[in-house]
Amino acid sequence: MGTSVPTRAAHGVTFHHFIGEGFPYIQGAITGDDLVRLIDYLGRDSVLNAEQWIHCARNGTLRPGDVCLTFDDALRCQFEVALPVLQAMDLTAIWFVYTSPLEGVPERLELYRQFRNVAFDNIDEFYEAFFAQARRTDGAAADVATATFDPSTYLTAYPFYSDADRAFRFVRDEVLGSTRYNAVTDAMLATAGWSLEAADDIWLSRSQVADLATAGHVIGLHSHTHPTSLANLPRAKQQEEYVRNRDVLASIVGTPAETMAHPCNSYDATTLELLRDLGIDVGFRSDLATGSSSLELPRLDHATLVSEMVRQG
Repeated sequence: MGTSVPTRAAHGVTFHHFIGEGFPYIQGAITGDDLVRLIDYLGRDSVLNAEQWIHCARNGTLRPGDVCLTFDDALRCQFEVALPVLQAMDLTAIWFVYTSPLEGVPERLELYRQFRNVAFDNIDEFYEAFFAQARRTDGAAADVATATFDPSTYLTAYPFYSDADRAFRFVRDEVLGSTRYNAVTDAMLATAGWSLEAADDIWLSRSQVADLATAGHVIGLHSHTHPTSLANLPRAKQQEEYVRNRDVLASIVGTPAETMAHPCNSYDATTLELLRDLGIDVGFRSDLATGSSSLELPRLDHATLVSEMVRQG
């Protein structure tokens, strides 16, 4: 099956949520068996261990089709469901960890994701409720902004997003911003009787992060609080996000990270300058576009691979 995968420049493959015992379905989540099938589809010989891929990236010796596996957001389902697959296949990966949950601060990003996937029968039901609440909480701003919104022109690098997915993300990131978006979603949680207290099993623990590093996996930066529009933050706030992220991870694994991934693909020239100052020399985007530096390497979301496999039967 691996011979059927399209040949691409060397790249990472991004994974987020996994389904397993104690871990509910989240939009886009896959099982451990799905992960096996995706690795087989890529071709086992094309999937390099994390340190090898990074070494080749630094030395310019990556070949077309060389792949590294990456896991974003420090999710415990990755540790419980995906890690045993990697162990069985003798593979290591890069784990991009945002660190505020490791300090006991649950982030709304993931709590909101849990809410919209678990508290509603389907994601479209959530979107309908979200836009209704946005009108009540924030007037007609969302409606005005989306009146001429063309989903075919937004987040075009992610073909697996539906038009509704795109409209939601546009309103969240471009119209409302974090403060107003939080107000809308918190009002929805209050109506539903949901608490913002984090479940214990959403994120990795500090000991699990340490275990990954000890086992030869690479731990990389992903900001401290995972803002969805990091590029819109002032320089001082961007620096705070990555310095804190670096320091927390170094306190766990013993050495500072040298690689990272841009959360939500949001960065600017200031971000790249700050990362270089922190000693980061390998960074990843969240799409297949290639930037002009080693801090903008391409990655492919696993959902695109799933779509390819489905098309090929």
